[in-house]
Amino acid sequence: MASLTDFFTAFDAAASKEKFTPALQSAAASIDKAALQAALDAVLAGGDDATAAGNDAVLKAGFEFATELVKMLEKEPGPEEKLGLYKYFKQARGEKPAEPSFYQMEAKFKYNAWKEISHISAQKAQALYIKQVNDLINKYGTRA
Repeated sequence: MASLTDFFTAFDAAASKEKFTPALQSAAASIDKAALQAALDAVLAGGDDATAAGNDAVLKAGFEFATELVKMLEKEPGPEEKLGLYKYFKQARGEKPAEPSFYQMEAKFKYNAWKEISHISAQKAQALYIKQVNDLINKYGTRA
């Protein structure tokens, strides 16, 4: 079982309406926490092709919550951390970035980061995105 303590602490704060924006609070309130934990445990423990086995919708909702939660970090993540978020975000959404030309260096870094993980399932990418958000919360904290 992966430790996602910081993510779920923030999730609980949003669900109980004690912290974060009304939109984030509403998103948390609509997610079954136990089902999300079970889905994350199953997918993170599985291989690259792991799926949430019947909990796809709750995992997707947890991922969407995490995409909003990451905007509440106390500090902006560094370039490597942003690249990690980018690659999992793209794969989780089933979006393939266009292959950039030789001279588009930033786009090339993004494309290559995505290409490294392009073989994993969308559910695995969603779970890894949530895990990375957990790590960023641990490192930077969140603001109200």
